[in-house]
Amino acid sequence: MAEEKIDVELQDTGEFLASIHTRTGTEEIVLMFSDVEDVSQGALNNDEATARAAVEFLLSHQDAADLPDRIDLVDISAAYDGAVDSIRKLRA
Repeated sequence: MAEEKIDVELQDTGEFLASIHTRTGTEEIVLMFSDVEDVSQGALNNDEATARAAVEFLLSHQDAADLPDRIDLVDISAAYDGAVDSIRKLRA
C-alpha cells in the first residue's frame, strides 16, 4: 500500500471515484456509499475521508488491479469481518 497514491472524487450523492496510482499505472473504482450510515450503524460517513479509508482497507487485502470496478460498502462489510471498524480506524 505504501506505493499507491489515492485520489478520491465525489461523483454523485453516495458515489465516489477512487483513482489508485501505482508504479504500473492507474486503477479506478467507484465506491457506492449511499447506505454507509445504515451499514455502519452511524460509525462511518458518506464523505471523501471514508471513501479513502475504504480504499486503503481494500488495498491492505488485495492489489489495486484486483479490485472490482464498482463496490458497495455493503459488499465490503459482508466480505471482511471487522471491515467497518477497520475503515473507521483508518479514517481517524
